[in-house]
Amino acid sequence: MIHPPPFSPTFLVPFLFLSTLIGGTTFFWTSQAQAIPAFSRKYQVTCTVCHTRVPRLNRTGERFLENGYQLPGTEDGGSTSKRKLGDVTLDEVTHYLGVRLRGTPLRTFHSDTHHAGNSKNQTEFTFPEIFSLFAAGTATNNVGFFVELESNMEESATAVERGFVTFNNLGKHDLAHLRVGRFDPSAFSSYATLRQHFEVIPEDTVDNGSFLPPTINRISLTPAAFSAKFSGLYDRRGNAILPTATSLFHAASEIGIDLHGRPFGNWFFYQVGVLNGANEPFGDSNKAKDWYVHTRIDLAQSNYFSANISGFGYFGRHNAKVQNMTDVNWNRYGLSANFRYHMIDLYGAFAIDRITNLPDALKASFDRTATGLTVEANVLATDRFLIGLRYDHLDAGGDRTLRTSHSLIALMAKFYWRSNIAFFLRDDVNLRDAQGGRNPERNFRNAFVIGADLAF
Repeated sequence: MIHPPPFSPTFLVPFLFLSTLIGGTTFFWTSQAQAIPAFSRKYQVTCTVCHTRVPRLNRTGERFLENGYQLPGTEDGGSTSKRKLGDVTLDEVTHYLGVRLRGTPLRTFHSDTHHAGNSKNQTEFTFPEIFSLFAAGTATNNVGFFVELESNMEESATAVERGFVTFNNLGKHDLAHLRVGRFDPSAFSSYATLRQHFEVIPEDTVDNGSFLPPTINRISLTPAAFSAKFSGLYDRRGNAILPTATSLFHAASEIGIDLHGRPFGNWFFYQVGVLNGANEPFGDSNKAKDWYVHTRIDLAQSNYFSANISGFGYFGRHNAKVQNMTDVNWNRYGLSANFRYHMIDLYGAFAIDRITNLPDALKASFDRTATGLTVEANVLATDRFLIGLRYDHLDAGGDRTLRTSHSLIALMAKFYWRSNIAFFLRDDVNLRDAQGGRNPERNFRNAFVIGADLAF
């Protein structure tokens, strides 16, 4: 079988055509975009005060998040834009309530095979599939909250994706902030899971039942550094964990408690936390807890240049199962970094996952170590047009008969019609040869999507 080369020009035609069209449109648009999501309404500022471009945070936005939704350097949660009624302060509803609609209405996928159980050549139209209703703000001085109700049309599921309370500036300002509830552990990292400019494209799966790995029709295009990386792992309910799923420190929502702060000034950040365990939907099926540590060094903090580096360790205890349903420990260690200079954003993350406590009978057939690398560059070409390039490499681990490594490159562009309404293009290309219909991660050749991201 002759396979098309990964960089066949036909893969790039739709991306280049639409990028040129959108780029040309920006030259005819002269009005200044104004922000209207909840926090910008409350403080009467544009979204760019806290974002390089939504949803990526800049230095001010990161400090605002760390400070429990209070302006950096302040403890004004009980007073700003609020009315005082005795011991209670009330805010305008539009100052803490917002909605977001996002997804990929057009998707085109290409592969080298039509074999059952592998990727298919197809083009599909959808409606933006993820709707989020969220409330966030402050109840009083140094007490913040965040609740996100998410409805995913593809998964036919609606649930509280995240919900937590923060108690801020304990002891003295920036010494310690306490966060309790369901949250993203990596929210303060140099490359946070939920702060990507371009929407993650989910995999298509066919459920084969508990204790059996699902059939994968199309792989997920998630950052390799954030992915599960192993084949042959199961959660504590016996459901297969896909190698491309996000998990551990980079899970979007886990239940626990963490403490973070900047006791030595703006240059140093610390975070420690305890979770029920990875892949626990609610409650705790395991007496043991997972825990993590995270530090971040901010190397530069000027108006036009900033750089930071993060290091973390996530330590799981009986937080996954292998094929004979024996409990194992699943750990992750890694680094991430961010460099911003004028209109250029560079991001990178590298993570090592390791399985310990593996039964002796499986040590020869199960690779206990896996790694993932993600590097991304974004350039704001005009005030409304963002272009990006991302590289992912996954060196997979797990069951040696199932594991498949892959390497991808993505070309991306995003047009901000307003600061809160954006449309993006993404063209992912496989850099490896196919393997004769055996693995969708390799047979995947190219995915082109057009997406939308609207926040109000």
